[in-house]
Amino acid sequence: MLLENSSCNVEDHLFKVVVIGDSSVGKSNIVMQFTEGKFSDSYLSTIGVDFKMKSVYVDESKLKFQIWDTAGQ
Repeated sequence: MLLENSSCNVEDHLFKVVVIGDSSVGKSNIVMQFTEGKFSDSYLSTIGVDFKMKSVYVDESKLKFQIWDTAGQ
């Protein structure tokens, strides 16, 4: 899909990322740090699955990340 920008065309790329791992290792904090720039030192376990979106521009391309944060397995 091409989006028109005033200076150039920007192509969208969608990346789906699933974060998996043991309970209480910091998966949710890594996702929150990447998407919101925040860190929480309090622990709230993820129930089921949570997901967040983040867009990043690299050169003239827009990269969209759909990040799935799973509960510890």
